[in-house]
Amino acid sequence: MNAETLFARFDALNSERQTFLSHWQEVADFVFPRRADFTTTRTPGEKRQTHIFDATGTNALELLAAGLHGMATNPASRWFSLKLQNAELMANTAVKRYLADVEDIIFGYMHSPSSSITTHLHELYLDYAAFGTAVMFIGKAKNDNLLFQSRFLGECVIDENAEGVVDTVIRCFKMTVRQCFQTWGEKCSDAIKKMHADGKVNEKVELLHAVCPREDHDYTKKDALNMPYASIYMERKAKAVLNEGGFEEFPYAVPRWYKVSGEVYGRSPAMSALPDIKMLQEMMKTTIKGAQKQVDPPLLVPDDGMLGPVRTVPGGLNFYRGEREITPLLTGGNLNISLEMMQDLRNRIMTTFFVDQLQMVGDAKMTATEVTQRTEERMRLLGPILGRMESELLGPIINRIFGLLLRMGKLPEQPEELDDQEWVVEYVSPIALAQRGQKVERVLNALTIAGQMAAVADSGSPSLSRLKGDAILPWVFTELNADPDLLEDDEAVAAKAQNGAMAAAAGPAAMAADAFAKVGQGAKSFAEAQNAGTVQ
Repeated sequence: MNAETLFARFDALNSERQTFLSHWQEVADFVFPRRADFTTTRTPGEKRQTHIFDATGTNALELLAAGLHGMATNPASRWFSLKLQNAELMANTAVKRYLADVEDIIFGYMHSPSSSITTHLHELYLDYAAFGTAVMFIGKAKNDNLLFQSRFLGECVIDENAEGVVDTVIRCFKMTVRQCFQTWGEKCSDAIKKMHADGKVNEKVELLHAVCPREDHDYTKKDALNMPYASIYMERKAKAVLNEGGFEEFPYAVPRWYKVSGEVYGRSPAMSALPDIKMLQEMMKTTIKGAQKQVDPPLLVPDDGMLGPVRTVPGGLNFYRGEREITPLLTGGNLNISLEMMQDLRNRIMTTFFVDQLQMVGDAKMTATEVTQRTEERMRLLGPILGRMESELLGPIINRIFGLLLRMGKLPEQPEELDDQEWVVEYVSPIALAQRGQKVERVLNALTIAGQMAAVADSGSPSLSRLKGDAILPWVFTELNADPDLLEDDEAVAAKAQNGAMAAAAGPAAMAADAFAKVGQGAKSFAEAQNAGTVQ
């Protein structure tokens, strides 16, 4: 792949996002100050919250990121499920168990302590809600574990394919001369080699890492230079290629909160709330000044009566001539109006960040049913957020992990039935289950009505025979993503039915004898308990 073309493409994409850089910087200054490095250069340890007098926007961002993490990718419970397009195969018990085993393996590797996905997902959600675009790298570590890294948006430029899917990420970052030599050795440029020879090992070098579709690769070859996606490291100043490789799948997940037509980068709740957040900072500054004037007001001092400077410290003595006294200047400010207006702004900011949907606020006397219904309602309102997350974040993560584990030999051998079958990822997070719970609730309501109809129908009415009773429970388990091992397979059900038929064939005499024995034992136990005084 032509390096000159990639450098030119990076410069063009970088130029196109300049307006976004200034917008991201403003959001970072007022909402997410620890990310404030888009257009400014700061020294390590420098204060970053000089623009913030009220932290409502920052707190709302943290709550939204934590809420998304807990409800969409909770590490304590499985939030995805593998399904087949073929409904008949999905009814096969062996297929269900294989998919369940694969889900367990993927979830185990994904949330192992060495992968650190929980930490990087939280960082991603913060970028996602603050700037509308986030970037995560999914790869393989040197110890054959999964590797997740949340990339700083200011380092990355992205591009879409004809279908609007992000398929190109070019990252501009810096490494020291020592790190470059450790990574690429003699492939480094002459300039890096000279700095290394001169002992300037801590000097930083600007590098580019481009990942994009490889249009001219040979599908019959499986080497790194013929993989579907190219991976090229380049030194920006020398315009030299340091290493070229490839990926089987696109290794980045680039979710965008929502998009404006014609734009590549997303927009966020923080951008929507930015006017209110900036207004709140100005009102807080004014209110602080007003409160200071009321607590420590300016003084009216006669110009011809004072013998020295006015002392306002506790216990200070002021000497003056004449009858005029030192009096405070009443400014006439009304702090209550300011406080009410600021609270209104805080409420609007919290609503913009969906905090009112993430937190349960209700009557302490609510029943368990009311709590469940309100929780499901709140999660359904968050459903639209999940749609783009599924297609641009969660789906790419699972597809990439599946491919990595498959090539690493970590997945079990699949049944023959699954040959040439397409599988899809379904999401069973609390948000997704709340949406699907409506379907289950409708079926349960229908069963309730059917039971009421049966109670008043004639004994010979065939209405209930229309229900496929044996199919209801497996369907509910599938919709609610319950463990398939809790259900007996068809062979076990058939064996139980056969045993029941044999017991029935043994005759009513044996059944009656068993029933009388149980009744007799129960009567004896009841009599003993009554004699002991334990039954009232």
